[in-house]
Amino acid sequence: MKSILLIIVSSFMFWMLVGCDGFLDEYSISEVRPTEVTDLEQLLLGDAYLDADQKEVQYNIMDIFTDDIKCNGLGNEGYRDYFEHMRWRFLWEPNMFNAAGGGYDAAFWELPYNKILGCNIVLDCLDDMTGEESLRENLRGEAFVLRSLYYLMMVNMYGMPYNEGDPARNPGVPLKLTMDVRDERFPRNTVAEVYGRIEKDLLTGNRLLTENDYKRNFLRIGHLAAKALLSRVYLYMEDWDRAIAYADSVLQVKPNLLDLNTVSWSTPRSPSSLSVYSIDTPDEVIWMREGYRKLDDMQASDPCYLASDDLLDLYGPCNHNMVQNKTIKDIRGCLYFAWNFKMAFPSLTYYRSYLSIGGSDNGVYQGIRTAEMYLNRAEGYIRKYMVEGNMSYCRKALDDLNELRRHRFNKTYEYEEVNITDPELLFKFYQEERRRELAGDWIHRWCDLRRYGMPEISHVYFETSSGNKTEMTLSKNRYVLPIPEEIIRLNPLLEQNK
Repeated sequence: MKSILLIIVSSFMFWMLVGCDGFLDEYSISEVRPTEVTDLEQLLLGDAYLDADQKEVQYNIMDIFTDDIKCNGLGNEGYRDYFEHMRWRFLWEPNMFNAAGGGYDAAFWELPYNKILGCNIVLDCLDDMTGEESLRENLRGEAFVLRSLYYLMMVNMYGMPYNEGDPARNPGVPLKLTMDVRDERFPRNTVAEVYGRIEKDLLTGNRLLTENDYKRNFLRIGHLAAKALLSRVYLYMEDWDRAIAYADSVLQVKPNLLDLNTVSWSTPRSPSSLSVYSIDTPDEVIWMREGYRKLDDMQASDPCYLASDDLLDLYGPCNHNMVQNKTIKDIRGCLYFAWNFKMAFPSLTYYRSYLSIGGSDNGVYQGIRTAEMYLNRAEGYIRKYMVEGNMSYCRKALDDLNELRRHRFNKTYEYEEVNITDPELLFKFYQEERRRELAGDWIHRWCDLRRYGMPEISHVYFETSSGNKTEMTLSKNRYVLPIPEEIIRLNPLLEQNK
């Protein structure tokens, strides 16, 4: 099956860049197709999902662009290449993916399109397979949902936010919906067209997975994941009623949250620790999958880039002694970060270094959690409260926020209920709570900053041994990533972001 895919992947990536130009004329698609539904299931698992063994990087790649990360300077010459390589992204340089800048990175274009290809192969071939009909339709739904997830990520990298300007005119990303290889180059579809396809795929996938539920574990996409993604998409589209409805449909079936008091946190976490995304503690996991995150210098005593003071302050006081003595209040301030240490006489000084909500030494489990559903539903109610002034919406939002926070705070202390009734203040508190909870998870912070109006944030880049500093401000036009120059060169129909 892997050899079958390699033939088709080669053709697809060539098509995405330049068009096939007879590249695969010698191959017959019919000769490489599998024959059983179960064959396609294996192809879906191996080539539509991220593969940690293949070191496929997709999670946490957007953190460097946000206000959750700061530059810590170069504390170790051994990490100079990484330090300088990431500079282009940290300062939002327009040539960050060009040869003259940070260089091409497959995670930002090639990888998601490869995964979309895996979904397309399954969707195109399913009807020709022999096997159980229910399994066929289940896999069809799974492929639709996975494809929508990759397109949602792509359009939030390279297109303007849905709520900015006219989504029917703003360029998004090319939609490739079949595995066919044709001699043509594709332009970018609009943001509205991409979101329309995402919505259609999710609605179809949700129906198929609901009607053909195989009760699999949380390592496979199921109907709850489809509903959760619909809630996320409608939140981005500012369709509050449907964002609420789909979050509610998930929470009616799976309201679970992980009580962080039940997770060991008597000492600062090492990079190999896990918390909310863990095989051992899947209480709130709707779906998760192991990917790969290249840590580079993150385990050094002085990482080049680490969690920002702005983010850490949101969790309140937290240091080594407070963790050991269990006197911290918001446990996330300990568990959602990997801790490093510096040699300091007479003892080691421990400090929080980088976002690690579900990370191990190299791999990382991430996906979709019920915590996001509580937040999505709360935001929907707050937004409606801000417009209509209906106090019942305020109470429902507060119920969701307090339910989430009860599972995050140290039970040594009596939990203090949030009871904010001013609409603007409540929304501000919600935004901070969402940032606290989803830090380091998927690309939530990047997407949230975009839909909150793309506020200006600043990054300061400096080398520890010199006094030179470069400060850059992220303005609206930099909230879309530049398409790599090699992709543009090979397919001139792809309009570059300005």
